[in-house]
Amino acid sequence: MTLYMENAVKFPETGSISINAVWHPNVSLLAAAGFSQDKGGYIIIFDELGETIKDVNYPVHRSYQVTGLVWHPERTILVCGWENGDLKVWNGTDRDFITAVGPQKSPITLLEFSEKGGRLVSCDSTGSIVGWRIDVKGETSMMFHLDLNNESITHLTFRLSIRTQTDFDVEGLAKAAVNGDENALDMFSNWRPKTTARKFRIQDGSDNFCFFIATQQGSIYYVNSNGSCSEVLNTEGAALSYVVYQANKDALVIMMEGLTVGHFSVDRQGHLTEIAKVKLSGRVQTRTVSSQGLTWAGNSSLAILTGDLTVRIWDLETNDNYVLPTSMKLYVNDDKAPSVTEIFTCISYCKLNQTLCAGTNIGRIYFWTKIQNAALENAEDQWELNNINNIGGTIKQLKWGLFMMRLPLLSVNCVTSIYIMKEQSVCSAFCQKIWATQKTTNQIWIESKHGNQLLDLESQVSDMAISEDYIVFSNGRHISVYNITWKSEGKLDAKGNNNCDFSVAFSSRFQSENEGIIIHKKTIITLSPVKVTLYTANGSIISHITSAASEGDCIGLDLTNSYLTIGTMEGYLKIYDISDNQPKLITPVKSLMDSIEDFGEVIQAKTNSKGNKVAFTLAAANLIPDGKLYIWDMETDDIMKYDFRKHDGMENSDFSDTLELEFNELNTDDESDVAFDEICKNRIPLSLYWCEEDARLLICDAKKIKKSNSKIPQPQLAKNAKPLAEEDQIIVTMFVLPNNKIKIHDVKAVEADTRLLGLSIPHIVTLQKLSIFREVMSDFTGLEECSRNTKEAVIDFSYHLSLGNMDAAFKSIKLVQSQGVWSSLARMCVKTKRLDVASVCLGHMGNAKAARALRLAINDESLQLEAKIAVLAIQLGMLDEAEQLYTQCERFDLLNSLLRCRNKMETAHSLAESKDRINLRNTEHAWARKLEKNGEFKQAAIRYEKAGTHRSDIPRMLSDHPQQLQIYMTKTKDKEMLKWWGQYIESQGDMNSALKIYASAGDIYSQVRVLCFLGEESKAAELAKSNSDKAALYHMARYFETTGQIEEAVSFYNKATAYSNAVRLAKENNLTSQLWNLGLTVSSRDKIEIAKYFEEQNNLENAVVLYHRGGMLHKALDLAFKTQQFEILQEIATQLDADSDPALIDKCAQYFIAKEQFDKAVDLWAIAKKYQTAIQVCIDHNVRLTEDLTEKLTPEKDTVDEGLRVNVLQILAESLMLQGDYHLATKKFTQSGDKVKAMKALLKSGDTDKIIFFTGISRQKEIYIMAANYLQTLDWQNQPEILRNIITFYSKGKAQDLLANFYVACAQVEIDEFQNYEKALGALTEASRCLHKITNPIDPSQIQRAMDIVQQRFAMVKKFVDIRKLFERGDTQAGMTQCKQLLMLNGSDLDISVRRGDIYGLMIHHCVKLGNFTEAKQLVVELREFLANEGLKIPLTYYVGKEVIEALAKGLDVPVTTFAPAAAPKAKVDNSEDLVDEVLEG
Repeated sequence: MTLYMENAVKFPETGSISINAVWHPNVSLLAAAGFSQDKGGYIIIFDELGETIKDVNYPVHRSYQVTGLVWHPERTILVCGWENGDLKVWNGTDRDFITAVGPQKSPITLLEFSEKGGRLVSCDSTGSIVGWRIDVKGETSMMFHLDLNNESITHLTFRLSIRTQTDFDVEGLAKAAVNGDENALDMFSNWRPKTTARKFRIQDGSDNFCFFIATQQGSIYYVNSNGSCSEVLNTEGAALSYVVYQANKDALVIMMEGLTVGHFSVDRQGHLTEIAKVKLSGRVQTRTVSSQGLTWAGNSSLAILTGDLTVRIWDLETNDNYVLPTSMKLYVNDDKAPSVTEIFTCISYCKLNQTLCAGTNIGRIYFWTKIQNAALENAEDQWELNNINNIGGTIKQLKWGLFMMRLPLLSVNCVTSIYIMKEQSVCSAFCQKIWATQKTTNQIWIESKHGNQLLDLESQVSDMAISEDYIVFSNGRHISVYNITWKSEGKLDAKGNNNCDFSVAFSSRFQSENEGIIIHKKTIITLSPVKVTLYTANGSIISHITSAASEGDCIGLDLTNSYLTIGTMEGYLKIYDISDNQPKLITPVKSLMDSIEDFGEVIQAKTNSKGNKVAFTLAAANLIPDGKLYIWDMETDDIMKYDFRKHDGMENSDFSDTLELEFNELNTDDESDVAFDEICKNRIPLSLYWCEEDARLLICDAKKIKKSNSKIPQPQLAKNAKPLAEEDQIIVTMFVLPNNKIKIHDVKAVEADTRLLGLSIPHIVTLQKLSIFREVMSDFTGLEECSRNTKEAVIDFSYHLSLGNMDAAFKSIKLVQSQGVWSSLARMCVKTKRLDVASVCLGHMGNAKAARALRLAINDESLQLEAKIAVLAIQLGMLDEAEQLYTQCERFDLLNSLLRCRNKMETAHSLAESKDRINLRNTEHAWARKLEKNGEFKQAAIRYEKAGTHRSDIPRMLSDHPQQLQIYMTKTKDKEMLKWWGQYIESQGDMNSALKIYASAGDIYSQVRVLCFLGEESKAAELAKSNSDKAALYHMARYFETTGQIEEAVSFYNKATAYSNAVRLAKENNLTSQLWNLGLTVSSRDKIEIAKYFEEQNNLENAVVLYHRGGMLHKALDLAFKTQQFEILQEIATQLDADSDPALIDKCAQYFIAKEQFDKAVDLWAIAKKYQTAIQVCIDHNVRLTEDLTEKLTPEKDTVDEGLRVNVLQILAESLMLQGDYHLATKKFTQSGDKVKAMKALLKSGDTDKIIFFTGISRQKEIYIMAANYLQTLDWQNQPEILRNIITFYSKGKAQDLLANFYVACAQVEIDEFQNYEKALGALTEASRCLHKITNPIDPSQIQRAMDIVQQRFAMVKKFVDIRKLFERGDTQAGMTQCKQLLMLNGSDLDISVRRGDIYGLMIHHCVKLGNFTEAKQLVVELREFLANEGLKIPLTYYVGKEVIEALAKGLDVPVTTFAPAAAPKAKVDNSEDLVDEVLEG
């Protein structure tokens, strides 16, 4: 928790006004220029406390003011320019200012050093520019003089050296050190790296002497290091407001009047190139805005004042443009609206803490902090307004400075006064009896248990310490000591208006340069970089503790009891015992840099009350807090650690020379350890303290690290229902065991801005919202005033209980008889989750009710451990803890019940909506009952409605409040509620009002009833008819019946579906027509009653119909036969089914046969399952068997004897065969199991597709053969699919002989149709192969004959094929010889296998081909003779191609008709040749 403490500087002259004030960049020195009527213009220098630097002769001029003021960027050199053109220099060591001799005689308007101070430039009002060089002693040398001919110069800015990525400026070193992990560093608001200056140095680089100047006429000139000037930009008279140079890029930013901002790149010669130009929205800056209306807010962001209460940010890289917030998010602004319009007057940015501040004309300062590494959707969200300070007066100027290179300082120039604001932690101190908190820079709030007092100091406070006898304050320079005197109880203070048990009085004040103070009894201990000093209370020095040069400066100091812990810059720890007058070093100096890898800096180190262990936290080498808590055992020289960030994806560093003990190695099976480990993960320890009463007990607070990609936390169910693991900040108490192990004892959540101050049993002391709170430890609830022995017993009990040593735990408290102690121990068991111990504690407490509840919970197996502990917590009154436990085990039903019992209805309702919806209505109802009890009827009614219980609960609730009930009812839209309200009004006798309410509710019956009561029967009847409400219709029917309107009554009974009443009334009044109409719609029982009535009235026709429709078929048939109503008989017959009376069915069938309606008779006998009789009737009377009738005549399986069923199916199938319905016959034969007959029937149908399908599913040899035989009768030559099926079926039917015959037939087809002897040869090969597959023939001789025939044909065809191959090879002579031999030798057997015409054709073809036309002619003559002898009338072209005959005729020079007198028919050419070949080859 940090505040900006303001302190007014002390001007030597009263009534002075401050003209300018600037900080030195690296040293905490503030130079101010002032003016007073008596003294004139002067300069004065202050330190960080606002005190004047002594031993300096400050220049004063009675008639002139200081017009320029600038510090050297590195050295302590101050340069000031005056109104008369004088230039004075102070070198930081001499008493006097040195006057620089130069040509300028007009007011110095601008003074500026180059980046590293190598060049100073001064400008006066006449346009004279002088470049200076200033040495270490402050002596000046003029380098150049440039005159712009009376052009007024308004702006001057030097070029900057663009740094590389590894370069840092001094102000940015601390932030640069953490390299992006600023979230971790920012948690330590009271700590900044003190080793920054040692670890990072400014890299020496060349200074850039070139600069830009701007004139009032709108011109910008570039001046190089030699003083040469050139114009680089002209705005054509537009006035320039600001000219600034960009630090990380060679670029210049220019702002002109009207909020037009230009961004220009700069080349090496200083020429400008426009990058971007924007026109910002806002008011034009007025004269109330000072020269600080624009500043850099980072490397690429500009903060710009727009002339009102607006700060606009423009990011040059991303081009984001947004406005900063001016109202705090977390606080309500109670300030009244100021009478003067508030506007920003100046703005300034601090690189060290990345804070932007802006002052206003009414004395307010707004502070915005830049949020780093946050995944923000909007760019404006990276700036957060975190503070608004009220100084008073118009703020003219804001300037940032540094204290000790790491703490920011802010000077506020309010014209009549200057304030120095320092960001520092709120100082606080405490001891057992008294404690104090800083409220302002010089006000301290001191409290004790019985009183308080506000102490006003003369100087500001930077640190303080307190004991029971003294309170000590320090401002860094002086120490003020005050005595604390304790009064007797009840004695009033000096003012007599406060029962304060102490008084504070000033004792002494002495000078001491220090960074921190501690008090031990009467000894005051101060810390400075070079030493630690021990003083007496009156300021006398007791001793000094110094550090060797190798150890570095002292940077940390702490005291526990009498053990003083000192940490140094180089990582050394020194432990002293100061119980005697002289401090005594109790252990050798410990070097943490040698013991711990990646060591950076000691953040804090504290020794326990026995002086044998030291707890400390460190920063790593990159100055990021490493998130570990270290324990150094001085006796064994071991270092152990607990890593809070071990689950943060970081690697743990190991110790090289020391023993490292990890907490997660201890009791890994202990559920409490795992739970605590989960809670503490991903955190950074902030501060730690040892208990002064018990050396084993250590306490620290830890803050959760905010991840850049972290999700927005879910809203809490209740104030304390948020899981500890999700809390932003927690306080952890732990025991350090003798074997150098850590055991976490307890974890509690605190507010995010809470600072831990220490542990004073039984209290944990924290600072919250500028106040110190002493919260009782969970172990000591109810034991706040216990004795020392009790404290020790409870701590011992907690210690042993944490270790699981129950014997030792009970032994430590066995002598304690206080019921409060046992109650506290039982509460402790809630934290440690020890139900067994809790049972013992409840027994000692005598709390039988709680013991019983706990025993039942333990025995309840449906409850998780946390739920059982929650039962204990409830019995002990720890209701917040019970809520947390129920949340942990996700027993939201029990949590809901607890919240309702605690009257947290809103929280319970929220829980029920999100986690426990099954109890949502119960929760709504409970909330409503609570609201009803509190008299909040309106809200209760809403909850009752949501719970669904409003129909009964709201009338009950408002029964004693008739006016509210009436108001509610007039507004409600619930029909049931309106019905009840109408009945209530009706009971009061207000029928007209009740009628209106019933109409609103849509209650037709009640409206009809009231209208009948009012005598408006016509309106009631019309209403009942129009809405078809049965109750209303019935009421009207009863009403008409009582009034004697019978026909209307019957009609309304009918409409109300009250048929019995309608029938009754119609029979009583002989309303025949109405009865017949009713008979068509009423139930069967009523139909029969009406039928009896008609039978009695001898109206048999209507009686038959109604008997039939009423289900009395026998009676209907008897009457129908008697009255010869055949149409009714037919209708009755169609409704008969298998469950009908067989006699009735037979009677109807005989009737239809007598009437020659045989098909209807067959249907009836089929229904009666008299299948044979029905089929015989079909045969005898030629009744067509339709598919539907056939299915009726088909007996279902398991309904009749199987033999009878098969017989019926076969008879049915044969009948279908006779009728020619082969498909149905096939189906019935198949159902009877006779697939062969089914196949025969199917073959008769000629349906090839079904035959093939049936063959495939039957899988019987006979059927395969039958199908193949059938397919051979088709045109299989031209249908390849049939050809394949023939081969497949013969193969599956194992009919190889038939398949061989088929292949022989295929071969003959190839020869006769296509003259393709090669394919014929393949078919004969397949035939031979099939014959060889026959193993057990019935007639072997027949098979042998077939094989001989096939072989003979095969041989002849093969010989012919070989001859053709001879011709193809060109062996014509051999081919001709063999052809002739074939014609002569084979005789009549040749024509069976090879056609002679084909042989002649082959010979003729090759003779013509070779030109042997004479021989060819001879062969043609022989072929003709053969054909004539055989009596074959086949044309010659059947065997010899037309082309060959034409060639022959041409060769013999005779006409073609000599050989072919007529066109010979062409042989069939079909693509099926290829298909047949494909099938045969397959």
